[in-house]
Amino acid sequence: MTPRRYHQLQAFTAVMQLGSVSRAAESLLLTQPAVTKLLRALEDETGLGLFDRRRRRLVPTHEARRFEQEVTRLFAAARQVDRLASNMRGAGLGELRVAAMPSLGIAFVPRLLARFARQSEGLHVAMTVASSLEVHELVQSGQVDLGFANAVSAGNAIEAAPPIPLHGVLVLPPRHRLARRRAVELRELEGEPQVSLGRQYRLRDLVDEMFERHGVAPVSVAETQSAAAACEMVAEGLGFTIVDAVTAQRYAGRAIAVALRPRIDFPVQVLAPPERPMSVLAAQFLAMVQSAMPGGEA
Repeated sequence: MTPRRYHQLQAFTAVMQLGSVSRAAESLLLTQPAVTKLLRALEDETGLGLFDRRRRRLVPTHEARRFEQEVTRLFAAARQVDRLASNMRGAGLGELRVAAMPSLGIAFVPRLLARFARQSEGLHVAMTVASSLEVHELVQSGQVDLGFANAVSAGNAIEAAPPIPLHGVLVLPPRHRLARRRAVELRELEGEPQVSLGRQYRLRDLVDEMFERHGVAPVSVAETQSAAAACEMVAEGLGFTIVDAVTAQRYAGRAIAVALRPRIDFPVQVLAPPERPMSVLAAQFLAMVQSAMPGGEA
């Protein structure tokens, strides 16, 4: 609709509702001649006789009554569009699709996402739990709005924010000789059996580099791509592992998580689709995750 036609319809609606050109002009902050000109232009351009002009009064025709019904629906739709735009400015697109690696996606992120959805009226959320490799692919293809994953060699999705430092902990079998300690020095793991994370993940590199830098050599007895699987093996007494604090929390009572010295942090990548600005919803949810993440922002 052109601005010209909008003003014509606005004048027409005001006259129909208020019953006179003078009242319509007053409500629209226009002069009476200006309103009359708009009405004549509307009739000329639509080819409709909308008013009978009797003794300086405008009497709506049958066509005007029919036309008013459609114009009323048109303005109602326009108001709905305005309300939608307002909601979108305040809370994104009304849908939030999130993907996260299992260590965060099984419980931590879904719990926050449910809380976020309850706080946002009418919001629809979708949660995908996938490997870090798959999270990168989902984000890159635009199938999700926000992703949380470990760094992977094949990932090329856009990092939407600085990585969130997720605190790493040492996980030990319940009867391990170091299990009663509140903190363990790295050198105390010399020669200890280790359940390692998969070589395709940056976390494995971080752990290996830390051992090498401090001249400590544990004995690798198992390897898995899953931090949860590593904790399961540790709970069965196979050896120790070093994983993120969120995953370790789920094994309280079955395995013992203690602080490691020196401290190690695992960077969680925050991913968003390329060539597309992050929605307001995604940004708001990211702030919630950053605040709640162990080792994240306060």
